[in-house]
Amino acid sequence: MIKKIFLWLHRWLGLVTGIVVIIVSITGCINVFADELKEYFYHDRYFNQSVPQPAERLNFSTLLDNAQQSLGKKYKLSRCEVYPAANRNWVFRASKTNPKGFGHWNYYKYYYRVYVNPYTGKVVFIEDTKNEFFQLMLSLHLNLLLGDQVGKPITGVSVACFFVILVSGLIVWWPKRLTIKGFKGKLQIKRNAGPKRLNYDVHNAFGFYTLIPAMIITMTGLVFAFDWADNAVKFIADGGQTVKKRTIPKSSPAKAYKTIAIDSAINALLQKHNTADVFAIRLRDKPTDPFNIQVRLAANRTHEFEWYYFDRNTGLQLLHYSNADVKGGEKIRSLNYDLHTGAYAGLPTKMLAFLASLVCASLPVTGFMIWYNKRQKKHKKT
Repeated sequence: MIKKIFLWLHRWLGLVTGIVVIIVSITGCINVFADELKEYFYHDRYFNQSVPQPAERLNFSTLLDNAQQSLGKKYKLSRCEVYPAANRNWVFRASKTNPKGFGHWNYYKYYYRVYVNPYTGKVVFIEDTKNEFFQLMLSLHLNLLLGDQVGKPITGVSVACFFVILVSGLIVWWPKRLTIKGFKGKLQIKRNAGPKRLNYDVHNAFGFYTLIPAMIITMTGLVFAFDWADNAVKFIADGGQTVKKRTIPKSSPAKAYKTIAIDSAINALLQKHNTADVFAIRLRDKPTDPFNIQVRLAANRTHEFEWYYFDRNTGLQLLHYSNADVKGGEKIRSLNYDLHTGAYAGLPTKMLAFLASLVCASLPVTGFMIWYNKRQKKHKKT
């Protein structure tokens, strides 16, 4: 009786959310290797063709001004990626969103990336990121190109349903007899069987083999989709206690970032972290917001970091902490992106995330075929 209830739940949740799960899973496969693919296809944007000797970069403020001038006053720069590697161009972003906008092109008022050669100050390329392929794939993954207000709840609910589908699928799959023979029959794919039986075995076996990575991807996806899931993870990781958030210091007031302050801060960190992957910088609007730099130590991993906050007026360091300093819910939260994309341990976990996402995309298809074949069989009997 219990299995019948879970089978009904498994079947109908799968039929209702199947299309969304397929889209989110396929775009998830692309997003796992999006950084590597962009560096391959857009090589001339990301990399210098030649590095001058001696290799002396221009000041950050100079490159920032060059990037801003290339866009004009209409589009304001808000983020930057500074690369310590000698052969990398620096990237400056300008983006503005309308949270209530329906559709991708209404949600993003504008989104540009400006690629600048750090040695010459030359603007190498201006990318209309709103219409760039990998950004479209990311938006399709996050909100089905419908904007956050409409699309994000749809993908979020579908992912929550898929989590229930995975759990109910395990219950339905579980053998009646807990013997080697019982499990063997559930885990094998009979290659010499007919197409219907082959489809049934593929659905069951592949679903079981990828269950754990699929559940990790699903749960971390829920953290991105819903505040309640994010808060629940932090609450559980903190042992049911409310932990005080880290206090971010305020800067001495300055309407604009002082060039001497930001240049000295970045130059010092470039010397200190010359083997890091990238410095992620956000340019805040409030006069008392500090100049903050997240130093990501390893390629494509966000959980290995050193975070610095500087006074935007004087350049003095206000706060510094690393991934070794974060504990409990803050630690788990810092791992969420890398667990979701498979970047946690590099290429092996990325491949695992890619294959798991590919299987997740196939499960609604093979599940639908199982339902359709049974329906046709009943129809013929009738």
